[in-house]
Amino acid sequence: MPIVFARVDDRLIHGQIVQAWLPELNIDEVVIPCPREKENRVNKNLLRLSLPFEYELTVLDPARCVGYMSASKKRIFLLLGSLQDLNPLLEDGLQIKSLNIGGMHFKEGAQKLAENVFLDATDKRTLRILTDLGIDIETRAVPSSKSISIKETLNK
Repeated sequence: MPIVFARVDDRLIHGQIVQAWLPELNIDEVVIPCPREKENRVNKNLLRLSLPFEYELTVLDPARCVGYMSASKKRIFLLLGSLQDLNPLLEDGLQIKSLNIGGMHFKEGAQKLAENVFLDATDKRTLRILTDLGIDIETRAVPSSKSISIKETLNK
């Protein structure tokens, strides 16, 4: 599977991704899993306008994502709006070695883990499960920032 980088960022496409991550990683395509019930809240045309023309954008129902990415020959940046968006992909057989948390902004009941990363109890459980699966999870805004291991922070 040609996933070069997997990132959770509730802002989806924005300056840090466009200006720092995509050029650094030599990406061909951004893939965003979007459940049908969230489609009306995700403006695909606005996302397309936010992304430079040289990068393809694919927004797919999670049920189709793993098969699509498995068959692709492109270098994929998997962009998730939340940790929970990762669950159906893992159930469908997605295998990733690492996950970057770029932004999970404040919500009711969440505690600050790092700059722009706030976790509630569900997020913490999900991250523990992911680390138990052997997925290396870090938070870092841009490639030049210092990487902070989520596993080490969760164990504190």
